[in-house]
Formats: sequence, structure tokens, C-alpha cells
Amino acid sequence: MLAVFIIVVLFAAGKLSSQIVAESGDLVSAGSETAEMAFFSGDRVNLSVTSTDDIFAAGETIMSDSVSADHLVMAGGTITVKNANIEDLVIAGGELRLASGKLNDDLLAAGGDVRIQSGFDIGGSAIVSGSDVRIEAPVRAELRAAAGKLYLNSAVGGDAKLMGDTIELGPKARISGDLQYRTDSMTISPSAVISGTQSVLPPQEHEEFERWGKGGAALAAIFSTAFIFGVALLVVVVAITLPGLMSGAARSIKEQPLRTFGIGFLLAILAPFALAMLFATVIGIPLALLIAAIYLAATPLAIAATVYFAGMQGRRMVGKKTNDQAPGIRDRLIWPLAAVVVIVLLGMLPYIGGVIWLLALILGLGAILPRGGQALARNAS
Repeated sequence: MLAVFIIVVLFAAGKLSSQIVAESGDLVSAGSETAEMAFFSGDRVNLSVTSTDDIFAAGETIMSDSVSADHLVMAGGTITVKNANIEDLVIAGGELRLASGKLNDDLLAAGGDVRIQSGFDIGGSAIVSGSDVRIEAPVRAELRAAAGKLYLNSAVGGDAKLMGDTIELGPKARISGDLQYRTDSMTISPSAVISGTQSVLPPQEHEEFERWGKGGAALAAIFSTAFIFGVALLVVVVAITLPGLMSGAARSIKEQPLRTFGIGFLLAILAPFALAMLFATVIGIPLALLIAAIYLAATPLAIAATVYFAGMQGRRMVGKKTNDQAPGIRDRLIWPLAAVVVIVLLGMLPYIGGVIWLLALILGLGAILPRGGQALARNAS
């Protein structure tokens, strides 16, 4: 089954590669016109791409200037969007600056410091969240925003649902529909206009959430225990039966961490996005089911690859082993199992734990797929 899975994934990747533009590196500067889906990842990414398809980008710093695309999906530390002409925008990062351009449909944005400036036009609905959010761009349809500090100073064509510690409506705020809000401090400028009704969102039903939370905690404990033993067992089985696959994946993570992370990150984004698009059409449902099955099968294998890499790195540091000393079967069992324990303990930490599991998945996906065919061939020979 493992061999079939790897062959199917590599075959699909080969078929799709002729229809995909991909570039990664420390500095990526992309300026071209294409009718194909495009992926870019690096420490710094400069985009000036025109595409009739979708564009994905990941990096520490991303500058999008004069990009034209169907869907633009970006994640990074600092992201700036200027002179955009796109249908839908999905963006997440530490600092987001949507400076100018035309968004023909919907916006989904999440970040720490979010600035949506007046030169940016949102043609559909907007969902925005962050620590400090400032919206000065017109939203033609509905707006939903949640932030620690929220400032709205623009026109909203539909209803507005706002949540935050502090909410301020500036003098240029124009809400054509109803306003619903939940806040400790609400400030509305005398010049602001709200055409519909104003209402306070009801408080959360904490008793109900607590009752469900207790049952959910018990279920989560059972699931977590089964998951830990499952990953440990998978690492043992794969380390014994396919040592080439594990060692190849570990080498990929060590020698090309940025490239591996970029590939894994784009795969982690692409799969759910592709599923959503395929499930929307009747003829795409069978392919969507196949992709979903492959993705579910790849998830534990990817985490196992990252765990194996962590275990081998621990072996080198503690035992002062060199790359010339190949691990024996005992080392391939003991050190990855020790890594499972460490990663599980770190994964239990609030907030940080979720990031650790996500990194394990992304690195594993980026390492397994490119190396899978080579490892399989070595074991077959």
C-alpha cells in the first residue's frame, strides 16, 4: 500500500508539473505573464506576475506589486500588496499592508498588524482578524472583523459584524446594513452613518461550552494517546522496512531546509484548496475523494519523517556521530522513538504546541514527496 501511495503521488505530481510554475530560494523575484498556476517561496519574495490561474507565495517578506491573478494566496512575516487586480485574496502574516488595487471578490485576512488602506477596493465580502486592524478601504458586501483594536473608516455595502476589545467607527464609516458588535469600548464618530439597526452580540453561553468542553477533552485525550502510539509504530515500521525513504527525507530537511519547508507549505495549502474547488463540481468529486485519501495517508507519514530526522539529529549531537557512520537498526528505532516523546511533550505546550505539529507536517510533506520515488527505487534494488 505504501508503494502504491508513493507511485500515485509521484505520477500525479509529474502530470501536474507541466502545468505549474514553481520557484524557490533565498531571494525570489518573479515578473512574468503565465496562464499556469504558480508557486513561490523564499526569505524575500518580490512578485509582479500576471496569471489567469492561481498564485501561491510564502516567505519572510513578500512584496506583491502589480499582480493579476484569479486567487492570490500568501503567508509570511511582512506582506505588502500594491496595484493588485485579483479575484480573491487569502493572506496571513505578522504585518499586512493592503495599499492599493482592485479585489473583485472576497478577502480573507489574518495577521498581527493589519492595514487595509483607502486605495484598496474590496468588491465582495471581507473577513479580517488581527491584533490591531485598521480598515479604510470600501467593502462592497458584508464585513466581519475581529481584533484587539479595531478601527473602521470606510463604506460597507452590507451588514457589519465587529468584535474587539476596542472598536472605533471613523467619520467616513458608512454601513448600509445592520451593525452587530461585541466590545468593551465602542466609539462612533458623529459623522458616521449606520443605515440599519445596531445591536450588541449576545454573550457566549459559557455553561454550554464548558459542558461540551469536558466531553471534548476526554475525547481529545483518547485521540492524542492513539495518535502518539500510531506515530511511534509508523516510525518503527517505516524505519525498518524503508530506511532509504526515512534517510532521504532526513537528508532533504537537513541539507535544504528552506526548499523543503517551501514545498511542504505549498502542498499543505494546495491540497485543501484543490479539494474545495473539486468538490464544487460534480465531475471533480471522484478526483477530490482520491486526493483526500492520499492527503490523509500522507499526513502521518510526513510527521514520521520529521520525527525520524529529529531523532537522527539527536543521535549525532549526543553520540557525536558523523554522517559517514550509518545508523544501525537499533539506532533507527531508539532515537526516533525518543524524538516522538520530545515532540509530543513540546506539542502539549499552549500555542507553541500547535505550531510544532504544523512544522512537523510541513517539513515532512516537503521531504517525503520529492524523495519518495528515489527511496522506493533503492529499496526495490
